[in-house]
Amino acid sequence: MKKLFFSIALSSFSLLTVPAAFGGPGESAGNTKNECNTAVNECDVTPTKFSAKVYRVALCTSNPMTNPATTPDWDGSGCVDVYNNSNGEDTGDIFSATGATLSSEYISIPSTGEYSFIAALFDKDFKAGSHHMVYAAGGAPVNNKRYVSTSSGGAIEGTASSVALMTGSLNTFASQLDCNTAYAEPNAVDRTGLGGNPFYGRLLDANFTLTSSGSGNISANPSTAICDNVKYLMSIVPTSITVNTNTTGVHLKILAATGLVRADQGSSGNGVIDGFSANPQAITVDVEVTTN
Repeated sequence: MKKLFFSIALSSFSLLTVPAAFGGPGESAGNTKNECNTAVNECDVTPTKFSAKVYRVALCTSNPMTNPATTPDWDGSGCVDVYNNSNGEDTGDIFSATGATLSSEYISIPSTGEYSFIAALFDKDFKAGSHHMVYAAGGAPVNNKRYVSTSSGGAIEGTASSVALMTGSLNTFASQLDCNTAYAEPNAVDRTGLGGNPFYGRLLDANFTLTSSGSGNISANPSTAICDNVKYLMSIVPTSITVNTNTTGVHLKILAATGLVRADQGSSGNGVIDGFSANPQAITVDVEVTTN
């Protein structure tokens, strides 16, 4: 049976920027991994629900979009599709007990051979959600109340199981993607040879072309930088993949760092979460083939 599995892996290491390694208070008492060292202001937390819209997944013998390419070269890079749906398909919550699978009619098992890259095309919009209880720095919970995200980005009291998905957008996701700055290749990240997981990130418009204009300030906290006309995130990961006669499917792992969800702890220190936001930090994919 042809299968395309999705699951999520959580990492405190961002593939695009390196966040602090600080582990926030309250993790052992039910909070997700976080970087909260204060009971006020915004706090980076780990998502507990995540969903993405996928258009295409391919295995390639060479990188389909190296500098200075502005559009992907699927054919010239020896790419073979694992999944291809021009309309895209939502994964649903990848954190569910069974992960997520996409419709088999769009899935194919690649030809037997050796591949060096996995390329995945996602919608710029994704959904994520989480929960958080505010702790004093290094101490006890402030008011013993847990808050969960709502679909509109609000916060209500609840349990971890009542977390709702909210929408986030990949209009920019690293300092290298500040579209308002004259980079040699706008809108592209090449994180290879820099430590951590190697990754090529591209933000494309509806014509699958790198956008080269934008606005805002990448240095603001939070960043206000956006790139114009973004439709897709293209994630390219160099990895050795062998497909043989025993291969039955492909398993994609979406990596998400602490900070993909941010909790607004307000300014009063009273333990009330004012809202949650979904932030486009460290989204990329890894892959392995399955044989059962």
